[in-house]
Amino acid sequence: MKKFLIVMVAVTAVQSIRAQNVKNLKVLSFKTKKETMDYMKKTIAPSLGVKCSYCHNVRDFPSDGNKYKEITREMILMTEWINKNTIKSLKYEPVTCWTCHQGNIYPPRYKGDKGEGDKD
Repeated sequence: MKKFLIVMVAVTAVQSIRAQNVKNLKVLSFKTKKETMDYMKKTIAPSLGVKCSYCHNVRDFPSDGNKYKEITREMILMTEWINKNTIKSLKYEPVTCWTCHQGNIYPPRYKGDKGEGDKD
């Protein structure tokens, strides 16, 4: 009976660990759901001022059905590229989502920029 209990605990533990593996991460390198959720809740969501449902189908988080999820992936790749190829050599603080978005879905534009380019 003791051996059976030990085996059942081990099987349950392995299943629990497997359940924590992430699915459909294409640009983030996290290994567990907890790491991924912590990053999303502490970094991405506050930087954009949104909740999970803005980019995700909350009934199927791995789903790619929401276009904003792909846009977010592209933005993550962009900030990684900027940090690796530009900011690092300048010894500046890394660029994050907050750098541009500052809690807004769309980054606020420079107050003097009317989208018309430079006019002399």
